[in-house]
Order: sequence, then structure tokens, then C-alpha cells
Amino acid sequence: MTDFRSLAGILENRGELVRISREVDPRFEMPALMEQVERQRRAFLFERVKGSPFPVIGGLLNRIECYGWGIGEPQDKPFGQAEMDLRIESAKGSSLAPVTVEQGTCQEVVLTGEQARLGLLPVPTFFEHDSGPFITSAVGIARNPATGEQNVGIYRTLIIDDQVMVVNASSLSDLRRLYAQAEQSGEPMDLALAIGVEPALLVAASCKLPPDQSEIGVAGALQGRPIELVKCRTNDLMVPANAEIVIEGRVDFSQRIENTLGEFAGQYGPETAPVSRVTAITHRRDAMFYSILAGKNPEHNTLGAVATYSIQRAISGALRAKFPQIRGLNVFLDPGLGAMVHLVISISKQDDAEPAQLIRDVFAAHGGFFPMSHITKRVIVVDDDINVHDMRDVDWAIWSRVARAEKFMVIPDVESWELERCAKDGKGSLRVGIDATMDMEDREKLMRPLIPGADVVRLEDYLKARKQTAA
Repeated sequence: MTDFRSLAGILENRGELVRISREVDPRFEMPALMEQVERQRRAFLFERVKGSPFPVIGGLLNRIECYGWGIGEPQDKPFGQAEMDLRIESAKGSSLAPVTVEQGTCQEVVLTGEQARLGLLPVPTFFEHDSGPFITSAVGIARNPATGEQNVGIYRTLIIDDQVMVVNASSLSDLRRLYAQAEQSGEPMDLALAIGVEPALLVAASCKLPPDQSEIGVAGALQGRPIELVKCRTNDLMVPANAEIVIEGRVDFSQRIENTLGEFAGQYGPETAPVSRVTAITHRRDAMFYSILAGKNPEHNTLGAVATYSIQRAISGALRAKFPQIRGLNVFLDPGLGAMVHLVISISKQDDAEPAQLIRDVFAAHGGFFPMSHITKRVIVVDDDINVHDMRDVDWAIWSRVARAEKFMVIPDVESWELERCAKDGKGSLRVGIDATMDMEDREKLMRPLIPGADVVRLEDYLKARKQTAA
């Protein structure tokens, strides 16, 4: 198992953590330095931040390998997206219940009343048109009033003043639903934000899990040891015992605030959410404030990629069940392609009308969380000799096998989810379908040159044989 601090230690031992001792301003100056360090795929530690007693650490999870180390994978073992996805799926099937402890390091210092001031925290203001300073790394914890179970997610949080914050909830988040239930019931709603938690919990909190599955249990399975929880000081929520900092609060549904933050796809994202009033701040004596650089930046985008695994699996499963003719399928959710899904499907078609019909059917299908048309910008259908996981190969098919204009389909005015900022109110935005398959009459002249048996001949086997002969 690796916790938050030991992951930081791993990176420092590898020479991948940059310490900055000169005092920095959390408004713009610190984010500018964060960006430069993250471009090098290194972590950062600002030892002196203007107006705060806490240092700021971040960039710990700016590539998938770091997630592997954070959940206990050895540093000398290859670890990529496929391995991360498999670890998450395995953890979903082997949930490990948390354990309750009487004391936690997250409560070595307890601040309540006027002492619990959000202004003590070194929260960055990242971009020029942001509404203010945003907490970006906190694991938000709230209780489901229907089941009594705790729900966990990652929610961007705007600081309004020393006592008031806005914990945002996107349309995909369970917190949006919990807000609505609590407001309708008229009952008060408590919440907590835990900053600097085990990497496994950050992973589980970012995943889209079924309502009956515990993110805390999945996190325990991911790291091979139960998450330890301690009771909050001003409410009944249970929070990670070894978090760096915990903010306890109560939601006030009488006031909602619209706010804007530079988001993962390189655009500003507006949200509206109720305010929450701080009831306590607890922290370790030597606490570090964890901050993820928002916008289209490595750590934020890597966490976003982990968050999309569940969505990708849901879409893939739904479409494969509905369309058995699909041979290969890949769901691209990449900030380089905007905030929408780009779907590539391979088939072994029997006639030239088949791809266009499949494109229409896919846009009309349901992808598990949303209708496909709601979250998908582009559907590309290719022949089964094209690697759907390689966008360069897909692009080659588009520009090498399409001659007829009708193989490009443009569907106007489709309703979009909130993350597509270019969508027009009341009209949505366009969708694109591309039939990049060979026309039936062109199959022979467009055939790809292939080496028979190349997929089973491995160069390393021959080099290994040479070494053995030399020995």
C-alpha cells in the first residue's frame, strides 16, 4: 500500500519533485509555476505561500505510472491505461469495507467557529476569468438520505470568503442528485471535503460507480487494505483518518452561486451550486495543501482519463450488446479532441449502405449514462483491418478510403451535455458521422499491403537466440 505522503516520497527519491522555497502568491503566480513544472511531468512543492501557513504540493499523479505507484505497483513494472482499467474493474468486484478508528492524524488540529477560516488555506486562483480561488483536489463526502450510505466524489469548490464555499456538482455526479433530494426533503445536509487522501481513494472517487457500490470500499480493494475513517467533529460524516486537511460544512440551499473555472478541455466551464457554510477545519500538524492545476494540464487530464474508464466501458458494453456486427470498438475521450466522445467502430460490412445505417443507429442508442447523441460528437465506421485504438490508422482510413461526399454525415442541432461549451441554447450542436470503409467495388484496389504471418513473428525471439548463441 502507498499513501499520499509515501507517493510524494517516491517522486522525490526519483528526482521528480521540485521544491520551491521562495514565497509565491497563490493568485496566478503559483499556477504559472505549476504549469511549467507539470510540462516536465514532475511534481511540485511550494514551501512558502503568501498568506498561508501551509505548503502546497501537487503534480503527484500527472501520468498513469504514478497511479500505479500510488496503489502499490512496483516502480520497475510497466503500468499503463490498460493495467489501470483492469485494476479498477477488479476492485469493483472485491470491495473492501472501511474500518472506523477513534483518532486520525487529520484531526491533530481542530478549528471551529471563527477560527475555522478558509482564508488560511493556500487555494490558488488559476486563470484570469475564474470566479476566484478553487479547491480542485478535494474528495467530497456526503450521505445519501435514502440509503444512509456515504457517497464520495471529486468536486471543484469555489472559496467565497472565510466561512462560505460553493461545492459544485456536474450533471454526471451523484452529488447533484443528493442536493436535489435534500432540498426537496427540507432536511439539512452536511458535507465534508478531504484534501490529501490515499491515491486509491482519489481514483475511486473519480470513477462513475453504480449507486449501490461504495467508492470507499473500492478504494480499499484497490490498495489492498481498508480505508481508515474517523468521525467528523461537527457532523456524523466519516472522513479519511490520514487526510492532510478536512473541511466540514453544511449546505445552504437558500443561496446559489454561478461560478466559472478553466476546465479540462481547454475552455471555461460555468456551474451553479448552493453555498455551504464551514463548521470546522481539521488538519495534521504539518499539513500540506494538495492542489491539482485545473484546465488542460497533465495531472487534471490524467485524473479525467481515469474518470472516463467507467463511461467508456458502459458505452462499449451497451453498443456491443445492441449491435452484434461490431468487430472492434474504441471510445476516445481525450481533451485533445474536445469534451465529447469520439467513437470508432470496425465492421466487416456486407453492403455499402450498412455503415451509414449503423451510424444513425448508434447516435440513437443509449450509452449507459446518457443517450449516445448527448455525449458523442463523432462516429467513425472503418473496415476490420483498421486498428480502432490507433487514431492515426483511423485517420489514414478516412483520407484514403473516402471518395463520395455522402459518406460524411452532418446532423444539426443535437442536444449536448453541459461539457460541450460551444453548444447553442435551445439548439445544441452538430454531430458528425463518417463512413471510412472501402466501397464494395473498391475492395481489391484499396487492399492494404500486409506481410503474411507478421503478427506471430517476434523480433525479440530472434535477438534472444543470437545472445544465447554468443554466450
